[in-house]
Amino acid sequence: MNTVATDRIIDEKLWRSVREGDAEAFEQVVLRHQALVSGVAYNACGNLALSEDVAQETFWAAWRQRDSLIDPGRLKSWLCGIARNLGANALRRSSAGKPAGSVERVNDLADDDPGPDDVAMSREEEARLWLLLEQIPPTYREPLILFYRQDQSVAEVASCLDLTEDAVKQRLARGRSMLRDRIADQVEAGLRRSRPGRSFTAGVMAGLSLGAAGAKSAVAAGTSVTAGTVAKGALASGLSGGLLGSLIGIAGGWLGVWLPAQMAPTVRERELYLRAGRRMVLASLIFTGAILVMAKTLAGTPRYMIGLGLAIVLFQVYIFAEAIRLSRIIKAIRKTVPAATDLNQTAMRRGAASLAGKIRGRVYQSPIRLLGLPLLDIQVADPVFVTGHESSPLPRVARGWVAIGDDARGILLGVGSKGYGLVAIGGRAVGGLSMGGVAVGVVAIGGLGLGLVGLGGLAVGVLAFGGGAVGWQACGGLAVAWDLAIGGGAIAWNTAAGGAAVAHGVAGGDPAGFDQPAGRLMRWTLNHRDQVRLGFIALAVVVGALPSLLMYRRNRGSGLKASAVLVPVFLLFYFAYTKAESPDRVVRFGLDNGLTVLARPIAGAKQTALVVLYNVGGDHDPEGRSGLAHIVEHIYVTAKAGETPARSAVDFFRSYQAGCNAQTGDRYTAVATVFPSEQLDDELRQAAARMSELTITASDLDRERPRLLDEVANMFERVPSLAAQNNARELVRPTPRGGRRGGLPAQVQALPLDDVRAHWKRYYKPRNAVLAAAGAIDPATFRAAVTKHFGTIPGGDPAPSPGEPGAAVLGEERKLAAAGSPATACLAMAPPQPGSDLYAPYLVLGTRLMKAGAGLGGGPGMAPVYMPLLDDPSLVAVSSPARPGETPEQIAGRLSALLEEAVKPDLGPGEVTEVEQMFGLFLGTVEPPDQALALNPYAVAFTLGRREQLGLDPVKLRAAFQAMKPEAVRRAATEVFGPSRRARVFLAPQ
Repeated sequence: MNTVATDRIIDEKLWRSVREGDAEAFEQVVLRHQALVSGVAYNACGNLALSEDVAQETFWAAWRQRDSLIDPGRLKSWLCGIARNLGANALRRSSAGKPAGSVERVNDLADDDPGPDDVAMSREEEARLWLLLEQIPPTYREPLILFYRQDQSVAEVASCLDLTEDAVKQRLARGRSMLRDRIADQVEAGLRRSRPGRSFTAGVMAGLSLGAAGAKSAVAAGTSVTAGTVAKGALASGLSGGLLGSLIGIAGGWLGVWLPAQMAPTVRERELYLRAGRRMVLASLIFTGAILVMAKTLAGTPRYMIGLGLAIVLFQVYIFAEAIRLSRIIKAIRKTVPAATDLNQTAMRRGAASLAGKIRGRVYQSPIRLLGLPLLDIQVADPVFVTGHESSPLPRVARGWVAIGDDARGILLGVGSKGYGLVAIGGRAVGGLSMGGVAVGVVAIGGLGLGLVGLGGLAVGVLAFGGGAVGWQACGGLAVAWDLAIGGGAIAWNTAAGGAAVAHGVAGGDPAGFDQPAGRLMRWTLNHRDQVRLGFIALAVVVGALPSLLMYRRNRGSGLKASAVLVPVFLLFYFAYTKAESPDRVVRFGLDNGLTVLARPIAGAKQTALVVLYNVGGDHDPEGRSGLAHIVEHIYVTAKAGETPARSAVDFFRSYQAGCNAQTGDRYTAVATVFPSEQLDDELRQAAARMSELTITASDLDRERPRLLDEVANMFERVPSLAAQNNARELVRPTPRGGRRGGLPAQVQALPLDDVRAHWKRYYKPRNAVLAAAGAIDPATFRAAVTKHFGTIPGGDPAPSPGEPGAAVLGEERKLAAAGSPATACLAMAPPQPGSDLYAPYLVLGTRLMKAGAGLGGGPGMAPVYMPLLDDPSLVAVSSPARPGETPEQIAGRLSALLEEAVKPDLGPGEVTEVEQMFGLFLGTVEPPDQALALNPYAVAFTLGRREQLGLDPVKLRAAFQAMKPEAVRRAATEVFGPSRRARVFLAPQ
């Protein structure tokens, strides 16, 4: 602590001189902190040369902004924050293996005293070093990097990262354990040698003297001194790779024309297909050659992008015109009767005719329906092989949750000649995941794949991967992209890497060395060649054979029944809703000290969530102590507990990569963590320590009080959308005992340490707690572990009686001024609580309101309709930013009209089902299968605990839904949402 305190004093003294323009003092700052800043930058971008550029930029930015640092004692963390931001920008905007910047680094200045640690690393060593380090999570990697760059001082690292020394030691131990023994020494030595030396300091100071500090950050701007260059040594191999990828794509296109030609009814049609195909192949070769010529002669000039765009447009226009011309001629031919000598008799057509007589189309429809659609619908016409131009049978259309047909329109799965669905497979496939000859979707895989992620012979997408790939980032034989192109032939505006790399920005580098989606995809593909090869074979089987197997059956005997083939397929996609949560799936027990325990084992889950909920919240704050429960929640997750040292909130959140949460409601407090399932026993031990061994100190209160005040300032003043909502909340449900949600600032400032300690010691105990868990849990093991860790904790005092909310101020509009923009309005109401006879009708109207408000736009970070049934069951609100020129009266009228339109209609058919679809997981009236629950174990555990606290019974609620009458909905429309039940707040920027 003495060393850290001394460093802080030195920093403060130096920075006071720096603020007065003292360059010598700034040089001392650079010397003191260059290893720290470079280490943080290296952790962010993973490139030693680039990290030193980022570090130089960090010091230049600090010099420019030297007057903005209010507390010089926090100089280290301030510099680290700048370095992290610049490092992230550099990683996004510069993918080159060497630094990007319009300002050259000063590397030729003499090193005053070069030592063994200043010896430069080779590029091979650097690549190996980062390859090892990048596999470690950032939480553990950053302390490890800083430790070896800060002379192996735990105290220095702790000071830099605002952690305790114990926390640093723990992270270092975990970080080292992630490295194998045989490479640990190599990494440690490499990190020592990568520290910047005196030459770095000289570079910074030279940059200042040259006026570089006043220039725009080249790292942030992402420009490159290597614009338009080509790696000449790799040109021949690159061109061959690019040409090979292009030729593969062209060959696929030719196949797409040749097959229809073989199956054409007449010779004339066959010849038309073949002639058109030859012309399109020739055009494709000309297009590819033109791109390569322009890349070699015009790259790096504005004419290149103009020429490239023009070539693409002309090529697409030609293909479109050729397709239309071919279609029109064939239609004209088919209006005539062909001569016998004109009939097409290719071997493929004869074989298809023979096969068509041996199979029949499947027809089946499931008797079970969901939302009016059959679970399974199969509609496939019998194949009829026409010999001339007689009419073919009309295709059959299948519609269902799983649809298989000539034209398959499924919700979850569509398989057919045309397939539509969440998963779509067919000749033409459109869906979330689409696979087929022509595939369009979020992820599209096919001969032509068009989607956000496109994979195929020709792939087009934001991320494209294929023989020919075009996208924002592209990887393939010939890759054309705006941001990053990687391939045998790579053409991009920003960055290109591969055999022949051409770019306006940066050209060259290891194709697998970029830490961006295209680079990671290339690296993964290279490391898993065999798996990729098998995957494409399996995909070909699925796309080619699966539709035929599912659509057709043998003419003689049905063979395998359709249901035997399709039921397993359907089970992969169908969410089998049950009528209510199955009690036998939830483990429930209690301990003698009053702790209530709930657990939901989830088959197949890899994460487990643990939620501790206390029956203590803001309504329990004593008079004059508004915010007491809120500050206890803050300190609960950050103070020393058992063997775990005190930590910051940032450290708490970083410790749980899968997620964590702490929140205070009106009458509850929740603390939640999500972690790998094998850590369950350790998490139970830590949760028990926070319930029984929390050490609350004055430093904890001093650390958390400003954070809490900042939080409530955002809630009520700084963020307009939140401020409108929370101020409206205080009108419809005034916080008891003259307080305010989250805490009144003046009362929070006055909270004494003894009151905080006493509040935790008396009430945050088993008697007032619910422990809920969900995930990979063995019930017997879980029960034994809970008993072991929590069974001996004293029960504590019963929770104090909550205060009753003050008198609501309804039917009025309140206008407030707040920082920020735009102006925002909120319409708030107090909903009925679970157990009320109006609760079920309220849910119906609330579902309508959420659907109606979907297009409002509620402001940054906030939904337009606020209706959290479990988190905040005391409020329902509609919010919207003001439109240009809109007055408070106009926006209030707009929100009121939307609300009245939503709640006015009588109860309609299917509305109860809609409520269960929207809220069923939270209410417990429906339960998705474990495969779905495994995606979010936190939601499962939290809803279990909160339903227990609220006394929400899923069985009774479902009975209330079934018994609901239209008059109950009309009553709720008046008593919950009527004009006299509303409060309005309009927040205008100051």
